[in-house]
Parts: sequence; C-alpha cells; structure tokens
Amino acid sequence: MGLALIVVVVTLATAMQPLGTDLYLAALPAIRNEYAAKVGVVQLTLAVLVFSFGLSQLLWGPAADRFGRRPVLLTGFLLYTAGAALGALAPGIEVLIAVRAMQGLGIAATMVCGRAIVRDLFEQQRGTHVMTMAMSMLAFLTMLIPVTGALLTEALGWRSTLWSMALCGVGGAVLVLLRVPETAPALKPDALRLRPLFAGYARIARNPAFRSWTLLNSFGYAANFGFFSSSAYLFIETFRVTRVGFGLVIGGASITYLIGTMLCRRWIAADGIVASVRRAGFLSLAAAALLIVPQLADAHSPVTLTAGLWLMLLAYGIHQPCGHVGMATPFPLQAGAASALGGFVFAAAAFLCGTWMGLLYRSGSAAVLSLTTGVLAASTGVIALTLVQRHGRVQPCGPPHPESSILHFKGPS
Repeated sequence: MGLALIVVVVTLATAMQPLGTDLYLAALPAIRNEYAAKVGVVQLTLAVLVFSFGLSQLLWGPAADRFGRRPVLLTGFLLYTAGAALGALAPGIEVLIAVRAMQGLGIAATMVCGRAIVRDLFEQQRGTHVMTMAMSMLAFLTMLIPVTGALLTEALGWRSTLWSMALCGVGGAVLVLLRVPETAPALKPDALRLRPLFAGYARIARNPAFRSWTLLNSFGYAANFGFFSSSAYLFIETFRVTRVGFGLVIGGASITYLIGTMLCRRWIAADGIVASVRRAGFLSLAAAALLIVPQLADAHSPVTLTAGLWLMLLAYGIHQPCGHVGMATPFPLQAGAASALGGFVFAAAAFLCGTWMGLLYRSGSAAVLSLTTGVLAASTGVIALTLVQRHGRVQPCGPPHPESSILHFKGPS
C-alpha cells in the first residue's frame, strides 16, 4: 500500500467511532421523546456501544494477530453496518440498545486494525506522523459529522442518522475487499489461546510506557466522551440552542482537534513525541480551569462551556495520536493485543464516565458536566507532565517488520 492509501484506510477505520457517536448526538433528545424514556436509559445507547467497543477489543486484538488485519477489519465494517441498519428499524429503546452493542463490536474491530496497521508498517516517530495525518483527515470529517447529524434529524428524523452510518460501513467493507492487503508481519497461531492470551495482556500491562500512554489517552477520551454524551440535553433543552447550533459547537471542537493534530506533527518533527505531549499537558490544565472555575462561580453559559470543550480538544489532538502509537511501540509482534488492551481501558473509562453522568444528570444544571470533564482534563494534563515524561521514551521489545522499507517513505511533513 502507498502512503495515501494507508492514511485513507486508517482514517476510515477510526472514523466508525465518531460516526457512531457524533452523528447521533443531536438526535438524543428526539429519541428520548419518541420512546418516552429517561435520560439515563437513552444514555445507554451510547454507553453500551462504548462498553461493547472496549470489551470486545480484548479478543479482536489477538484475532488480528491470529488471522491478520484484513479479515478482522472486514468483519468489523460488516458488523457496524448490520448494527446501524437494525438500529434504524428498532421498534423500542431496548432493541436500539442491543443493536448499538453490535455496532460497538464493529467499531472495536476497525479501530484495533487501524492502529495495528500503522504499527505494522512504521517505527514510533514515523508512525505517529502517519497517525496524525489520519487524525487530521478524520478531524475534517468530524467537523461535518455533528452538523450533518443535526440536519438529518431535523429533516428526516433521528433514524436517518443510523441509515447514514450503515452506508459508511458498506463503503469501508468495499474498500477492504478491493484495495487492502494483509500487513501483519507474521500470524500468531496461538494468539487466541486463553492462558497465553491473558499472560500476554499481563506482560503488556506491566510495561510502564504502555501504562503511561494508555492512562494519558484514557482520561482524555473519557473527558471528551462525557462532554459529548451529556451536553445535548443541556445545550438544546436548558440553554435553548438549536440542534444545528449544537452541531456547530461539536463541529467546532473538531476544528480545534484538527489544529491540535497539525501542531502535533510540527512539534514532533522539531522536538519529539514526549516534548510535544508535555506542551499539550499545559493546554489540558488550562481547559480544566475553563470548565471548573465558571461552575464554582455559577456562571457557566454556552460560551464558557464551548471554550472549555474546544481547548480540551486542541490538547487531545496532540495527545491522542501520540498515545495510540506510544502504547503499541514496545510490542511490535503484539501490536494488535497492545492496541486492544489500550482500547479496552479507554472505553472502560468512557463507559464509567458516561454512566456516572447519566445517573447524576439534573435538568437545568451544568455542574455534573463541567466538574466531571474538568477533573478528567486536569488528570490528563498531570499525566502528560509526569508519567509520560518519565516513561514515554520507549524502544521496541522485538524486531521491526521484516519488510519495512516503508519506514523510509518520504511523505509530506
């Protein structure tokens, strides 16, 4: 595969997650109204997706090591498509929750393979550069996703957002069938044997570099998911922001995320990954202050909440691509398993955050949203300035891909 195709494949593989959540955010109040369900129950359509996404990565990662990236990636797109189509036809909230879990299975498979493909083909610094290119493309898409979801909901109803997800899943499956070769350096026949599987996870989890990078992205991802999953009710119902206006708030966050990925590429080229994360750590702390201080003064408005979100996403645009590559770098022959374990931790953190915020939701109050995401953003900043600085500079624990001439591919800087 050429560099351009690699970036497109990784972008599409990782886009299934924001499509599965952001396209759907402005529809949450409409879903609650149609099914006459409580906020906490409607939140489960997001939380269950994330839980399924996280838990299933523990098996998808080893499956990608056992069977290869290509078949697992194809399976992921097909599961995602089926879950979205069944969700669009769901007669009740219980069915919708169940099939959203199926979508989570598909997201997990595509995300694991997207990260593993980068690790298969590139060393850490070059891999981070490629990942930021994919994240930049993804950010362009995610600028449009929430606004598109709001417009679809207004014009065609909330079910149209799920039909759109199904269409994207079909596109991904076709791309894999036609253009994506296998990238795994070697298949591991025993990758799915339970005893060595969990022994391998334990070995990965003991690695201090893996723990540092995984914690960095876990707190950042939980903060973002918590804000996105709970803010629709606050903005649309309490502050009376239109659905399209709310979509613009989320789309604007994608713009700041995009700026973050661009800064990441430039800073990595000049100073390396660890120094880049340190700078972003200060941005995370500033975002935490914007979220927490106005709440303590009971002065939050859509403007202050949006400012905190956008700054938080600016920092995350730097942290995320670094973390995705950093956690897998020590394990070149277990990149799928390392990506899966890290993804499970991300998703578990997001599930706990989303469930917490759904249970504590109070109509008309920004307290739970702002304080929870503010504390998580502050934790991200502290990890970036401490653990990553101490343990983030890593070397692979095994040989690189035996045919990695692409490591020296000259691409855009």
